[in-house]
Amino acid sequence: MTYNTRIAPSPTGDFHIGTARTAYFNWLAARATGGRFILRIDDTDLARNQADSIQVIHDCLDWLGLTPDAVYTQSARLDRYRAVADDLVRQGKACRADNGAILLDGGQAASWQDLITGQMIPSQAAHDLAAGQVLMKADGMPVYHFASVVDDIDLGINCVIRGMDHASNTFRHAGLYDALGAAQPVFAHVGLITQNKKKLSKRDAAASLLGYRNQGVNPDAMLNFLLRMGWGPKQDDKSMAIIDRDRALDLFLDHGKMKASPAAMDLAKLTSFDRKYKARKKAALQASDLSPT
Repeated sequence: MTYNTRIAPSPTGDFHIGTARTAYFNWLAARATGGRFILRIDDTDLARNQADSIQVIHDCLDWLGLTPDAVYTQSARLDRYRAVADDLVRQGKACRADNGAILLDGGQAASWQDLITGQMIPSQAAHDLAAGQVLMKADGMPVYHFASVVDDIDLGINCVIRGMDHASNTFRHAGLYDALGAAQPVFAHVGLITQNKKKLSKRDAAASLLGYRNQGVNPDAMLNFLLRMGWGPKQDDKSMAIIDRDRALDLFLDHGKMKASPAAMDLAKLTSFDRKYKARKKAALQASDLSPT
């Protein structure tokens, strides 16, 4: 199957190392199957957007060599979200509140298939959240859940790999796919990255990807480090000590498995990967200097 994937960061601060891992996993799934890897900037939270953060997103992806096939911004698609919401109102699937907001009328959560954990069935609490959920706010801006689903449908995204913290949202998203008459993508929710047994957040000093670039960390070492936080090869032995991106493309889907359990961020491993990759690069340069011209 050809996977079209995306990464959808918000420009609200530093590029988080967890976002970098999500980007790499989605890039691998797309490139390994001949699909497309899309960058979507989720910039509809006007109060929290930071102009410089959009450039940071591009800088980080460039450093890692994860070039997207296309780039979209949600702020440029506001007319599309409003048109879809208006269409749902005309179909009787949504209604307008007194303040002008648009709400899903009688919506339900839905089950979905996770590549890691299998079939996921919504609870009554999930149904309660989905029923009557807001699609467009009174100020005319889309709610995250609605905009994300509309985007994924329009852009042909059929595989969504993201952190486990989004799993509760996915029941709501699955219901929106049903309301819009669209097929669901396959989902994979990877365990969160932790440090000292606590979820890594943007406020943690170790979370900023640009900090590692500025320290001179080898980008291929960073990719190897990210790969092993939440994914492992089926045969995990000494031959898997180093997995560069070309090898990762061969292994990621068919010879390994993403994991739903939390992944500890061990900076000593990053240091070890960095040392090994720099040694390989130095050896390659020396061999090049010695080769006959």
